[in-house]
Amino acid sequence: MQQALVFSNLNQRLASMNILNRKWAVLHFLLTVSDQSSFKNQADMFIDNAFAVMGIKSIKAAPQFPTLPQAFPPAAEINNDTTDSDSVLKKPRGPCNGYYLLGGSNDNAKLQITEPLLLRDVMFMFQDIDGRYIKYNASLDAFVVHSDVWIPAPTLETIHRLSEVGWLYRRIKKRIDSWTCENRADGLVRQGFCVGIQKELTAHFHLIAQLEDQFTKADQAGTADFASKGLSLKRLLVWIHEPLLKLRLVSVLVDSSDGLRGGALLSMIHGYTNHGDPFVKQFVEGLLKEISVPFYQMLKRWLYEGELNDPFNEFFVVQDRNVDESNMWRNQYLLRQEMIPSFFHRGVAKKCFLIGKSLNFIRYCCGEETFVIKRSQELVSSPPGFLEYGDSSALEKSITTAYTSISAHILDLLFGKYKLMTHLQALKKYLLLGQGDFVQNLMDKLGADLSKPAHGILRHNLTGILESSIRASNAQHDDMDVLRRLDVRLLEISTGDSGWDVFTLDYHTDSPISTVFPAQSMHQYMKLFTFLWRLKRVEHSLSVAWRRGMTEYTAFRKMKDVGQHFHFCSVVLSEMIHFTYQLQYYILFEVLESSWNELNEYLGKRTGDLDQLIGAHNKYLNNITSRGLLAASVGENVSFFDAIDHSTMLTWRRCF
Repeated sequence: MQQALVFSNLNQRLASMNILNRKWAVLHFLLTVSDQSSFKNQADMFIDNAFAVMGIKSIKAAPQFPTLPQAFPPAAEINNDTTDSDSVLKKPRGPCNGYYLLGGSNDNAKLQITEPLLLRDVMFMFQDIDGRYIKYNASLDAFVVHSDVWIPAPTLETIHRLSEVGWLYRRIKKRIDSWTCENRADGLVRQGFCVGIQKELTAHFHLIAQLEDQFTKADQAGTADFASKGLSLKRLLVWIHEPLLKLRLVSVLVDSSDGLRGGALLSMIHGYTNHGDPFVKQFVEGLLKEISVPFYQMLKRWLYEGELNDPFNEFFVVQDRNVDESNMWRNQYLLRQEMIPSFFHRGVAKKCFLIGKSLNFIRYCCGEETFVIKRSQELVSSPPGFLEYGDSSALEKSITTAYTSISAHILDLLFGKYKLMTHLQALKKYLLLGQGDFVQNLMDKLGADLSKPAHGILRHNLTGILESSIRASNAQHDDMDVLRRLDVRLLEISTGDSGWDVFTLDYHTDSPISTVFPAQSMHQYMKLFTFLWRLKRVEHSLSVAWRRGMTEYTAFRKMKDVGQHFHFCSVVLSEMIHFTYQLQYYILFEVLESSWNELNEYLGKRTGDLDQLIGAHNKYLNNITSRGLLAASVGENVSFFDAIDHSTMLTWRRCF
């Protein structure tokens, strides 16, 4: 009946309110909240999911500071327990979620102490020091009041709220000391984190010193004037509010940092800058400026000189010192995504990675040590202001400028000093059979030798024929450095192979050109040469057969039956030659030339970095391989190289 009256009263008051327009929605929301509050686990899950946006984290101490019991044990229960008067009670009273703060009702047998004495013990408690009446109980993980002391319930609750400061300080200090004792501070960033926490603890002691100064002045003024001098438990609770928030946040950061180091640790801390509370955001940003100093020192060294000063393996760039210089660009340096701080955009981190790697490429592969030294000296004399935690837009702008400058310098070196374009044209002319007179001359001179069994062929004889073919064609006018790199290579010999099956041309590359033409790309070039060389051989053989047939047809044309057979063979040879010419036209013009024009168009812009240049060259080779019917079939293990041989044989059979 009473509940019905209360409900009727509340309903009338709600109906009379004109401010609320969606009363049903408000009641439904309140009902939902009340239902969720009865299920703690579901409520926690709801909150975590509600704030599961990337970077937004919940500020919760683990374990949470326990609350006071709603009712204290009666005096009769307290008096019946036996305790040692000089120590904290071993049997706890007033349990609540594993936390006990001892006290009782007004009992004449218990000692009643004044507020100044309690304040003195509270000051000790803030420093994790046992006082005369308030001491830490390890088994309860809490500060408790001596059993012989009587404290009013409101005062006891105030002391409990103040004891969270000492409890948090104790947890934080214990964790920091354990890191030092167990040698867990094994990273420069983690050491910076410890230094930042120690500074917060130092600020905590400065606050205690100020409070003790006020306490001393008030104590000297006398008990009567103690409250008027500005210090009391309630005022202390107000003054300690902001430092208590800092300690709570520091405790959360310390607990969340387990197992993290380097950029991952910075990412975890940076996640709290997305918190909605401006106090939390400002505090974390100030802490990050202190903690991130070692990281930015490593970044500065990497961007200025390309050197990794990372003894604890916590930077987002890692180096494999076992890789030689020829594979330095591809394999010596790796980017670790998990160590990239979250305040670093992934694109900015990739550019930072390329800047340091480019400096090492210029120093070790291109031999331009003076450029790196000069650039480093210029940056040291006028250092940029972005190498500290703060404005991300200025950081991105400065990194982009440095990345563009370094990449342009590498491209200038490759196309200027190391004649990259000349090498690309040489590969197209010789390995892709673009130099027609040279290829025809080489085919004519090698025909007799390559028709022999492969095991009887001498490489130096083929090398001599190659040199004579160069002198007999327009290839003799090419750069001597290019001709010096052109060589003969014999593939692995199998039973029954002839010289045509094992012969191939090779083009030697060294650093830094070998970065653009690695072993995999050269293997692809030789695969293309083998196919084009076999196709050229077919054309050459058919032409020789047609000329021989025409000569013999002249001698036997008066013989009626023989002349018809010669005519039929001539028609078949013409169809085969026509098919071979069409296939050659498709490969040389529709495939090679179109792909070369695409590559040449990109190279003419001279933009991007070395990775993009390598990617453009790989795309060029892949286009030739796929359009030229040499790529692997989808879902099959047969290459189109084998398929084109098969299709050619079918066409020839059809012609016959």
